[in-house]
Amino acid sequence: MIKQIPAQIYKSETRGVFKSEKYNCFATFNFDRYQDLSRIPFGSLQILNEEILAPQHCISRVVKAKTNVIILPLFGGIEYKDNLGNAEFLRVEQIRVIAADDEMTVEIFNPYENENVSFLTIHFQTEASCFKNHFQKSEIDLAIRNKLIRLIEIEETLCFIGVYDGRKEGFYTLRNPNNGVFVFVVNGAFEVEDRLLEAKDGLSLKKAEVIEWEALSENAVLLVFEVALK
Repeated sequence: MIKQIPAQIYKSETRGVFKSEKYNCFATFNFDRYQDLSRIPFGSLQILNEEILAPQHCISRVVKAKTNVIILPLFGGIEYKDNLGNAEFLRVEQIRVIAADDEMTVEIFNPYENENVSFLTIHFQTEASCFKNHFQKSEIDLAIRNKLIRLIEIEETLCFIGVYDGRKEGFYTLRNPNNGVFVFVVNGAFEVEDRLLEAKDGLSLKKAEVIEWEALSENAVLLVFEVALK
């Protein structure tokens, strides 16, 4: 008998949408006013938002205590600063990782005069951070093809990105089979465990030891998260 892996697809068109003249946000999970029983967080993965900022516009966010955060630019670059005195410019192929032991305030600004910028903000809840207000900025070599590149490993949280050519295959073996896996397609299309995922679609999987996928388009990009299940 073929083993069935419990799974849920999160289609891009069913995300929570927040739109204004200067700011758009598309939330994969429940966020702010968007609350849906089918969109509860997946284990420790609490927030996965695609955000778009208009030129010269700034947003402010409160990061809860005991939270690990990834900020990943998708288009253009952003200026980041927080109430702890950290400030920097973050562009495509760079990633900012924050392990916030205490509550903190983050501001993100689009410095361009005429271009929108877009980025992902990803939050993971943790019982106790390994670091106190730890910050790490890393480069991502997206010229590496058809294999996963590790972005972070903090406690039970692991995050990878991969850029794939059409019809190339990949797989991920869980470190801990009691954890869950969430796959998010940044660009292109993939078949993941016999399920079609297109750009900005997500897929959660439980009780999986290994997951497999095939890219269905050129320059297809996906994120793979291994997270603790509650």
